[in-house]
Amino acid sequence: MSRPFQLLALFALLLSAPLTYAQRSYDTDILRDTFGFDDTTKKSVALTDLHQGCPARDCIPSIDKPKYVAAADATHVADEDRVIAISLNGDHRAYPARILDRHEIVNDTIGGTPIAITWCPLCGSAVGIHRKVGDTVTEFGVSGLLYNSDLVFYDRESGTLWDQIVARGIVGPKTGEQLTLVPVTMTTWSRWRDAHPDTLVLSTDTGFGTDYSVDPYARYRDARGLMFPVNKEDNRVHPKTVVYGFDLGGSSIAYTQSLLEKSSVYEHELGDLRLTTTLHDDGSVSLRDQDGEQHVATRLFWFAWFTFHPDTELVSLPTAD
Repeated sequence: MSRPFQLLALFALLLSAPLTYAQRSYDTDILRDTFGFDDTTKKSVALTDLHQGCPARDCIPSIDKPKYVAAADATHVADEDRVIAISLNGDHRAYPARILDRHEIVNDTIGGTPIAITWCPLCGSAVGIHRKVGDTVTEFGVSGLLYNSDLVFYDRESGTLWDQIVARGIVGPKTGEQLTLVPVTMTTWSRWRDAHPDTLVLSTDTGFGTDYSVDPYARYRDARGLMFPVNKEDNRVHPKTVVYGFDLGGSSIAYTQSLLEKSSVYEHELGDLRLTTTLHDDGSVSLRDQDGEQHVATRLFWFAWFTFHPDTELVSLPTAD
């Protein structure tokens, strides 16, 4: 079995019950043997809350030299395939989810800016971050660890571990530091292509010889089960309901995708905030407050947003999702 598929072999453990977690042991302890971390290491989370998902660091290999094809030549993407997409400085890119399922991180330069596109299939979370940390441009890799079932990546300059959803250092020299987010969205290929016909599309020529034609997480997305423990749970909607979450600085809110698909412009009040959330023609989602400030959306599963934002408000359709 190839290394990118190590996690997929665990799916039989979780598809029949809401809380069946993967329990595996490995010869290498990534925290101790690879990063050299122990109880004396600077950290903001307990090391026992980090769960090892595969045998070694980089067991899921990042794409560090991405290649692209024009939209007209993207025969490897079907109209309804999901893509993670970004527009930056006039540069449009699309990353098929089936490719990122096997790599999770693309270290890229978009519109002249060093950017990492990150994807956690277990949380359904697409997050774009600037690769400049302080004064240094770095690359990010998959650590092989998870926190609250979420991807934990590391930067190849300092070796710090970062949680993907909050984009904050959690173990190592840069613990507590915040990465700068860049808006990304997840949408269908046809929707993005029609809005941005000049977009470039990540090629299957990744250098790994992987077959990207199969969706390995299809059953996981429908099942209630999770692969790894989370600190908090909420069952108002199916745990893998897709939501768009917004951190508003002191408060947070999440809108279900089904709500926004029914009302592409949705107005809502949260305390003293008057919010307007818009689902755009290309599938991107934005939120503007009463002062005109735009806020970055995180697209992910409900269980993952709630775990990291337990005080969040949830806005959904009156009927169950």
